[in-house]
Amino acid sequence: MLFVVFAGYGTVKLLGGQYDYGDWEISNHTADGTSVVWAFYGYSEFYGRFTGLYELLPALLLLSRRTATLGALGLFAVSLNITVMDFAYGYPMVKYFSLVYTLLCLFLIAQDRDRLLAAFWHGPARSPGRTP
Repeated sequence: MLFVVFAGYGTVKLLGGQYDYGDWEISNHTADGTSVVWAFYGYSEFYGRFTGLYELLPALLLLSRRTATLGALGLFAVSLNITVMDFAYGYPMVKYFSLVYTLLCLFLIAQDRDRLLAAFWHGPARSPGRTP
């Protein structure tokens, strides 16, 4: 499910969709939060497409068991940002979907908790009989 969602959104962004590219004028007196966000991300076409790449690449990493944890870590960062943005700018129902995606990424990361702790906090494993 996470692959389909993030690969879909990432592809749409890479193809130039979702954000408001082009010439526009915006006022904080007349624009809602959603319009401000789409205009901000669409201000730079390069940045808008870059956000799509950052959704698509980690989604592709989910397809292999060897890289799924790395993909989940990348998507957790992306989805957490989207979730906070959705709630902060008052997006409609989609904010609850993004919250679910963030929690699903966290669930995937928790599945490899022991490996992550061993890799980042417990240091390298030592061979028996070797002294430090």
